[in-house]
Amino acid sequence: MMDKLEGSMLTRHKLPLWLGLLLLLAVVGLLVPLIYFAVRANSKACVDGLQAQKECQEHNRHLQRQLDQASGEKEAEAATCNRSVVTLRESLKKEQAQVAKFQGELKILNQTLKDALADVERLRRQNENSSKNNASSCSSFLFVVIAVLVLNAPLT
Repeated sequence: MMDKLEGSMLTRHKLPLWLGLLLLLAVVGLLVPLIYFAVRANSKACVDGLQAQKECQEHNRHLQRQLDQASGEKEAEAATCNRSVVTLRESLKKEQAQVAKFQGELKILNQTLKDALADVERLRRQNENSSKNNASSCSSFLFVVIAVLVLNAPLT
């Protein structure tokens, strides 16, 4: 029975020993890559790369701020341009309406001028006709006066 007990104890000690060795191997197996990666992570190239990445991110943030600011300015300029276009279109419509009004007035004035010129021409013709009639009346009157004088002349 003692042999059984001793054999059982030996196996009990052997099991934890194998287990300890297995755990030791696992720890060493994990510790070696961990040390390797820690050394690699703290290497100059990795630190420089991390620093370059931080600088790049900061530069990107700075560029994004500049882009946002420029975009805001351009949107404000576009809004100003749009308001100017609306104002100019309204002014153009007013000017076109005023031009149309002036063209209508000019058409009326041109017609009035044509009518006045026609009246002047009509009056000129009447005046010419009247002058011819007056001239013939005058010459008739002169003929009568001369005839009377001539006829009266022998009487004296």
